[in-house]
Amino acid sequence: MFLESMEYPLPSLWGPDPIPLPQRFSKIKKSLIAGREAELEASWARLTLALRVEVEHIECLGAHLIPSVEFADLKDPAQTSRFGRDLRRYGVGVVRKVIPRPEVDSAVRDTVRYLDGRRKRYDTGQPEPESVNGNQETKPPLLPHFQAPKQDPTCFDCFWTPAQVRCRAHPNVLRVQKFMMSLWEAQPDGRVETRFPITYVDRLRVHGGGFGADTSDIGSLNMCNTTSSNPESNFAWPRSQTTPREPQQQLQSQLLASQAADDWITALQSAAGIIAQVDNGSLERWEPDGYGRSQTYHQVFHGKWEEYDPWECTGRASSTMDLYNGYGACTIFRMFQGLLALSTIEPGMLRLLPSPKLATAYYLLRPFFAPKNQAPDRPSGAEWDAYLDARNWELQHDPDTTIHGAVPGHAQRLTERWHPHLYLRRVLVTLPTLQPGDYILWHPDLPYHISSNSCHGLHTPSTPGADDISMLVYIPAAPLTQTNALYLARQRKAFRRGQPGPDFDSSGRGTVFEDINVMPSEKEIAELGGAPALRAMGLQPWEPDDEDVFVPSEQIEDSKIETPTANEVVRIANLILFPD
Repeated sequence: MFLESMEYPLPSLWGPDPIPLPQRFSKIKKSLIAGREAELEASWARLTLALRVEVEHIECLGAHLIPSVEFADLKDPAQTSRFGRDLRRYGVGVVRKVIPRPEVDSAVRDTVRYLDGRRKRYDTGQPEPESVNGNQETKPPLLPHFQAPKQDPTCFDCFWTPAQVRCRAHPNVLRVQKFMMSLWEAQPDGRVETRFPITYVDRLRVHGGGFGADTSDIGSLNMCNTTSSNPESNFAWPRSQTTPREPQQQLQSQLLASQAADDWITALQSAAGIIAQVDNGSLERWEPDGYGRSQTYHQVFHGKWEEYDPWECTGRASSTMDLYNGYGACTIFRMFQGLLALSTIEPGMLRLLPSPKLATAYYLLRPFFAPKNQAPDRPSGAEWDAYLDARNWELQHDPDTTIHGAVPGHAQRLTERWHPHLYLRRVLVTLPTLQPGDYILWHPDLPYHISSNSCHGLHTPSTPGADDISMLVYIPAAPLTQTNALYLARQRKAFRRGQPGPDFDSSGRGTVFEDINVMPSEKEIAELGGAPALRAMGLQPWEPDDEDVFVPSEQIEDSKIETPTANEVVRIANLILFPD
C-alpha cells in the first residue's frame, strides 16, 4: 500500500499517547467542570455502566439494527414511523432505490468520460480553463480511457462531475433529505428551515484498476496541505519535496484530492488500535467559540447526559464547527452526513457506531477522566473489567491539555486505547450491502470507519477501455439557515467558475478548475430537479409557501405551519443570495 512509503508524522498524531495541546485547553477543560465536579463523577459512573449494556445490545443485533426503507414507501405512515423511531435510536438509516438504476448507470458512464476528458486535456497540453462566465451546452467527447487510481479508494478533487451534480439535484434525493431532516427537533423560534435542503458540494470516492504501474508518485501528491491557520496549531504537515512532474502526473495531482487525515488515516491500524472518525469538528466540541457558543452539549458537561437530546438542532445552527480552516472541514450545519452508492457496495466498506447519545456523551467526557491503574496487557478478562470499572477512574480536578483524539484542523478520532469503554472492535457495525441508487445517512456526531481495503464495490457499468469502477458520492443533508445561505452564496460562485467547493479551497485561490463548458450546467440542473434543485444550489429564490413537503404524514400539518421565524429565514436567505 502506497501509504506505507510516506514519511508523514502519523505516529505522533495517532500513536499510543494522545497529543498535548496548547495550555489554553487546560483552562477550557477546567471552566467546563468548575463547580460541577461531583455531578460529573456521578454521571461518569452511570455512563460507563450504561455503555456496557449498550455494547452488548449493539454486538447482539449487529447490522440488523440499521433501519432501512424503500423510497417508494416514504409516504406510508407505518413504514416511516418504524424507520424514524429506529433512526433516532441508532443515528443511521438507509433509504433504498432512491435513484433508478438506469439513471445511476448513465451518471457513472458520463462521469468516467468526464474524468477521462480532464486527463486527455493534460495529455495534449491543454490547460484547465480560467474563470469564465456562463455555461455552454457542449457535451464531453467519448473518451473511454479513464482509469481510476490503482491504490485504495480515493477522493477526487472534482466537485462538478455528472454523477455529483445529477445526484445532488435529483428530486428523489431532495425529498429524502427533507424527510430525514424532519426527524430532527427544532424549536419554534429556531432559525432552521428543514423544508428547504441546500446542496453541499463534496467530493467523489472512486476505486478502480489504476493510472498505471507506477503509483509511487501518486503517494507523494498534494496530500500534505492540511495546515491550520491558527497560530497555536503545531500540527502542520510537511510539504512534499518532489521533482517536477510530467503532464500526466500533474493531472493526477490535479484530480486527486489534497487529502486530509479525514480521508486516509482510517486505513491505518495505529499504535492506539482501531480508529473511528467523527465529523463536524473535533476541538470545536469543547471550545467556547465552537459548539460552546450555542451550549450544544451543556447537559453532558453538567453531569446530566441522560437529558442530552442529540436531535435538537436549533443550537447547532449557530455553532462554529471549523475554527482551524482544515482542508475539507465542513463549515455549514449538516443534519446528516451521507453517501449515495453508484455501484454495489459490499459489507465492510463502511462501519458505524450506532449510539448517537451514549457514544457522544462518552467521548465528550473522556478527556476529564484518567485511570488510577493503567491498562493490562490483554483487553479481556477480570483485569480488564477492573480497569474499566468506574471506581478505577477519577476526575482530573486540575486538567491537563489533552483532548483524546482531537487536534486542530482534523476530524475527531476515537481509538481503542484512548476510548476503551466503547469496545470499538465489537460495536463498529458493518453496513448491509448497498445497491446502486441506495442512500445512507447518519448523524454528524456518530463515529464511523471507512475502509480503504480494495474492491468493496463491484460491477459498475462497463465503459470500453476502463476498468471496473466502484463509485460513491458524498451527499450530506443540510437545512436552510442564515449561515448556510452565506456559504451557499460562495459555493454558487464556485460552481459558475468551475472551482472547488469553498470548504475544499482553504487558500481561496480556486487553483483547480473544472471546465464549465463541459461540466453539467444550470439548464441541466433545472431539467432534472426543477425549482427545488435550483433553490438548493442558490440559483433561484425560495418561496415561504412552498408545498413540496415530503415528510411523514403525521408531521405534514406541523411542517406546513409558517411561523414568522420560518418566513424570516427565507427572507434573509433571499436577501443574501438575491440582493437585487
